Amino acid sequence: MTGKSPITQRTARHGSHKLCKFDLADLEWTNMIPECPTYHPSEYEFEHPLVYLQKIAPEASKYGICKIVSPIAASNPAAFVLMKEKKDFKFETNVQPLRLSKWNEKDIITFSMRGRKYTYHDFEVLANKAFFSRFHNSRDLPSSYVEKEFWHEMAHGEKGTVEYGVNVEGSAFSCDPNDRLGTSKWNLKNFSRLPQSLLRLVDRKIPGITDPMLYIGMLFSMFAWHVEDHYLYSINFHHSGANKTWYGVPGHAASQFEKTVLQHVYCNKIITKHGEDGAFKFLAQKTTMFPPNVILQHDVAVYKAVQKPGEFIITFPRAYHAGFSHVNFANGDWFSLGAAASMRYTHLKMMPLIPYEELLCKEAMLVFKSSRVRSSKNKPEDKTSYQAIMLPFVHLVQSYKTSLLRLNSSRKLPSSSNTTGSQICSLCYRDCYVAYFLCKYCFSHPICLFHDIAPQTCLCGRDYTIFKRNDIFALEEAAKSSQQGKECVDKFSLSSIFSCSRNDCIKDPEREKSVRGTASSLGAASKPKTKVADSTKHSVERNKSTMKHWRNNGLPSVRGTERPGIIYNLRKSKSKLI
Repeated sequence: MTGKSPITQRTARHGSHKLCKFDLADLEWTNMIPECPTYHPSEYEFEHPLVYLQKIAPEASKYGICKIVSPIAASNPAAFVLMKEKKDFKFETNVQPLRLSKWNEKDIITFSMRGRKYTYHDFEVLANKAFFSRFHNSRDLPSSYVEKEFWHEMAHGEKGTVEYGVNVEGSAFSCDPNDRLGTSKWNLKNFSRLPQSLLRLVDRKIPGITDPMLYIGMLFSMFAWHVEDHYLYSINFHHSGANKTWYGVPGHAASQFEKTVLQHVYCNKIITKHGEDGAFKFLAQKTTMFPPNVILQHDVAVYKAVQKPGEFIITFPRAYHAGFSHVNFANGDWFSLGAAASMRYTHLKMMPLIPYEELLCKEAMLVFKSSRVRSSKNKPEDKTSYQAIMLPFVHLVQSYKTSLLRLNSSRKLPSSSNTTGSQICSLCYRDCYVAYFLCKYCFSHPICLFHDIAPQTCLCGRDYTIFKRNDIFALEEAAKSSQQGKECVDKFSLSSIFSCSRNDCIKDPEREKSVRGTASSLGAASKPKTKVADSTKHSVERNKSTMKHWRNNGLPSVRGTERPGIIYNLRKSKSKLI
């Protein structure tokens, strides 16, 4: 929301809320929401964005969001960039209803496109007119006053609408080599590609994740409650215009937030599946807007930020927020939450946007190679960043070993080398990098190795083959080398699985008993091949439209980039960042 007429750049979309559950007669609750922390880095600290963010993260992440005031300013304002540097710049807007939804089967708010493309100047004229018609002046107004006016309008509005330019590719950072902010590392066009960012390994542009997007709003343009895709960090920069109000819920309160939304916002009739995950899947549509007093009343922590031009907002992993995120990034400490997000996406059959498994393996191998060249005195086993990467990597390798051993105990598995990137499981949408089932003849409908009942034959009638990474044994070695791997990774070698028959593989009677028990459901279910194949076909056909994009383009692959030497500076006096 905005507090004066000039248009503003921001992110997200609008949604709504269950009217009968909200008491908005008294808006004094807006004064009860504490503000998130604000940081003022020096110009020296500002030169190293991810190092600085790691420094403040232990404190700032407790609030879910924080504000950073830039010590340097842009030489060229956003209006100049969008009207002079970007010739013929135009964008289309969403129309957003200014009211709260009851969120039942008869009242679910959706968005529609206006169908008209605006120049920056045309939309600025529209925004100024909307502001003046409501407040009858063009002066700045206190953010607290505008906040109350917004929620009052949402509570009593019926047919009012606002327009919001969403998902506009590009940014308003200047290309002028003399613009200090535009040439800094805080230019969001380059942020996800910084040496310390994990997303530097993704070799394809993903608008809104690896590349920034513009969001151009007016008075009361709004943004729905949501959590970032894959629980990533996000960063937003306010280029120009009025102040903007954010609400954030810290990641540790995310489950409590979802439970409150499920019980006090959505009607049960529209959440028919997925149980407690129903709220997560509905919120992922980014259409749900409701006042923060709903979660305040149920003891969910929530914080506020009033963002002014020239300020950045950071949202931390799994932090729900009503706000705008121009671009995402990830540090090494994200991997554990990334694993949880990946599992949740699989459970809900949601298409992943980034190849989590591939990112984890690539980064772990770079860490492994980096640690090998250092003396034992300087090995980083006790370093937080190292552990944050290696622990989920060790668990991933162990899960593959368990699955491969289970599968090989029930039948001999033909295998083939895989030199391509990640594949998407056609049954659950899991991204598969280490190994997966695939037909060697039609090369369609890949399936991950983690289904209790896995088909033995492809839809074309031929047997499935397990495709495995050429470097699968190197991945195993890397996992075993870490302290976590020594404690967690099964000493049974992957090479035994791929080089022996079932009888040759299992020498340990106790292990054989365990594997037989694990594989019993698979063995019992392997007889009715037609039934399993029919189920696979039904799932593939049902997901065909969603899978079309990935069949044509593939999941974004990951660069084989060398790890920058500065990242693992193991001197105790320096902070470590992945």
